[in-house]
Amino acid sequence: MRVLFVQQERDDPPGLVGERLVELGARIEVADPRRPLPDAAGFDLVVPLGSVDSAADDSVPYLAGEWRLLDGAVRAGVPVFGICFGAQLLCRVLGGSVSRAPGGPEIGWMRIDVDPDDGLDPGPWAVWHEDVMTLPPAAREFARTAVGPHAYTVGPHFGVQFHPEATATEVAAWAQAHPGAVPDVDELLARMRADEADARRRVAALVDRVLAHAGIGATRR
Repeated sequence: MRVLFVQQERDDPPGLVGERLVELGARIEVADPRRPLPDAAGFDLVVPLGSVDSAADDSVPYLAGEWRLLDGAVRAGVPVFGICFGAQLLCRVLGGSVSRAPGGPEIGWMRIDVDPDDGLDPGPWAVWHEDVMTLPPAAREFARTAVGPHAYTVGPHFGVQFHPEATATEVAAWAQAHPGAVPDVDELLARMRADEADARRRVAALVDRVLAHAGIGATRR
């Protein structure tokens, strides 16, 4: 299994999602969208990660190239697992739209509302975003908060607004880069650290589900 991560920010690496994929025998590669991106057809899964930039802003210098990568993946039948910014850009590629959240950023260690018969774990998950998605007509939304959609599928593709990859270390870096965004950083990080073992279980279950949804086999190590 060959997986391409697209990493926009230094402080948002593949993290727990990458660790689970490696446990399952994947060979992962990490690409910077500010440099030429590889052909999606050479991979079994493409995972675009989060960004401080807006997926609604076509002036973002690397957005057009990443759009071409995701569009190429969709056309080639390569599953995409979009996370936060990645889910938003995938939403646009598939015919949806992205706009600024009218109530401001949604940030925290939060539970999400999940359709009762769906099986996605409601969390808590790390949530940190300023934009919301209007999903394309073909999408099946199955998790949300009062702000907007948090999980959807279109064909083999899977998008989540929350951050399953993030650990307390990453969130601490985000908070340092955005002073005042979190009212009580210490309390947020303490909650994440106290829940770390169960969070890893939730991430593993989510990654396994993404692969099963996409029809991708894995070899457990």
